Amino acid sequence: MRSKRKTAFTLIELLVVIAIIAILAAILFPVFAKAREKARQSSCLSNTKQMGLGIMQYCQDYDETFPGGGGMGFNSAWNPAWWQEIEPYVKGSQIFTCPSATGYANATGTNYPVTYGCNRNLMKWASGAKLASVVAPAERIIIAEHNGTDWCAYASNETNPPNIYMTVNNTINPRHLGGSNLIFCDGHAKWFIAGGDVNPTNLW
Repeated sequence: MRSKRKTAFTLIELLVVIAIIAILAAILFPVFAKAREKARQSSCLSNTKQMGLGIMQYCQDYDETFPGGGGMGFNSAWNPAWWQEIEPYVKGSQIFTCPSATGYANATGTNYPVTYGCNRNLMKWASGAKLASVVAPAERIIIAEHNGTDWCAYASNETNPPNIYMTVNNTINPRHLGGSNLIFCDGHAKWFIAGGDVNPTNLW
């Protein structure tokens, strides 16, 4: 009578299988990470679209005027931040935090973890510019993702009073696969790749 012989994997076979699994994991992990970031980018874009709608509703209620950027003015008066002005229209402060932000950019005088900044050319201290004064509003940035802890992503070019709110930290953060979600003066939001698309001053 012939006895049945048990078969098993050899050590070499197991090592080959492990190596194949390791190679597949190395290939797939970056793909999964990119997919997760793409989902965060979409969530952030949804946030920025809500902010854009909130800004447009604010303009309708305040004589076609953008909210002020806020902060301590040169008259030593404390002016509400732009996100405080539009919060009643967006019904929630959580949208002011990008889901891809690795750290909270807490602005002075508020508990909101805000990771977006305003265009200080349009959102000034106590009151913003008139919507009608904006040439090509669909091509002019009003809100952008930024690196800093201040309230602006792009500082005012005014020299009187002097601009004190532009630092090296207040720059657009390309946290979404090399690009950023931007809000424009007509209320629409769009992802732009970092670089030449957002650097020209005519977009500000």
